[in-house]
Amino acid sequence: MCFVTVPHPLGMIPKAEVEAKVDAAFDDIVKAATQWQPAKAEAATAKEEPYPAKRFKFKGTVADVNNLFFSKKWSLSLPIIPPTVEKVEAMLKGTKRNPAEVVWTVPPRQGQLTVELVATLGVMAGAKPEDMPLLLATVEAFADPSTNWTGSTTTTAATVPIIMISGPVVEKLGLNPGTGTAGAENPVTNALGYFINLVGDVVGGSMPPTFDKSTHGTSADLVAMVFTENAKENPWKQTYAEEIGFKPEDSVVTVYAAYPGSANVNHNDTSGKRVLNTFAVGIAGLASGISGCLCDPAKPSSSENSVQFVGVMFSPEHAKTVFQEFPTKQGVKDYLTKTIGLPYKGYADKVCIPPKDFGPVNDDTFIPRFVNPDAVKIFVTGGAGKQSQFWSPFVGIPNTVSRKIAE
Repeated sequence: MCFVTVPHPLGMIPKAEVEAKVDAAFDDIVKAATQWQPAKAEAATAKEEPYPAKRFKFKGTVADVNNLFFSKKWSLSLPIIPPTVEKVEAMLKGTKRNPAEVVWTVPPRQGQLTVELVATLGVMAGAKPEDMPLLLATVEAFADPSTNWTGSTTTTAATVPIIMISGPVVEKLGLNPGTGTAGAENPVTNALGYFINLVGDVVGGSMPPTFDKSTHGTSADLVAMVFTENAKENPWKQTYAEEIGFKPEDSVVTVYAAYPGSANVNHNDTSGKRVLNTFAVGIAGLASGISGCLCDPAKPSSSENSVQFVGVMFSPEHAKTVFQEFPTKQGVKDYLTKTIGLPYKGYADKVCIPPKDFGPVNDDTFIPRFVNPDAVKIFVTGGAGKQSQFWSPFVGIPNTVSRKIAE
């Protein structure tokens, strides 16, 4: 791939400075367009078939293997389990899929992720053969174009892959829907979180400084955020997966890419409405520089450069308090849709443009962030404690993506 670099920033600077940067790059653009050729090694690699993966012999310690993989950019900076031929073959027994099948051409480098490579990266991340259906469903969900994987992994923003697991697979794989659900204790969800970032960085090539341009980055660049729905402590008796059409007997993975999340710490309120009021204030300020107003995930073209929805990770205790006053999820969504918002001056310039029929607007006019209750995605997850979390999606993502996990 051929690139000409134009130094950041181009936004929010005078037009003359933009034009100067363009003029400075012009000769390089002409040279690249007329003279560039891939290096011989790169050209040879580009012609290789993705299956079977290369085998090679290596003598050394596990530490030596880790040093080799990191130096070749075949891993991240966390340790890996060496993907020996025997371990990968054992992983492949966890699925009936053809090892040669390409399940995702991963942006931005367009690396081809085969079932065999899913098994390889799964081994490296610490997954087991019985986890293969979960790994495959997760990458197939992120492969959906609506997840905007390219944008979320190359942006200057710190972005986080969000993964939510629901259904019988929770018990089958021994996942943790309770205390510390997204924390460090469960080997399956941690392996999945590490695995998805190996896919993005090693296969997709999105490592800083190229192609990942994240200004700060986040620890979720190493291990993604993996939650588990706590169906047993959900007072609404309906998981998010069931809400969007899956059956209770279905195992489902739901994904999206998000900006860094925030927490609601409300130990005091016993009124469901007051709890939701504090939720609304917290959600309103998320991703404030890109949070458009009156957004509708059903009409993304009207606000495609804004945050389209919000994932609300209710703790069971907060959910039970809210349930007393709002016995349906729809009631919660309707109330939050009306109360999540900011005064006009709280929105970044040009991201909130109310339609003419909204009426007159001044700096103090309250303007909702959302108009469609479907923009509020409700998950009950985690254990004891009056703590909940909010995760806003990366810009332009219209909805979550869910996939059924095969047996």
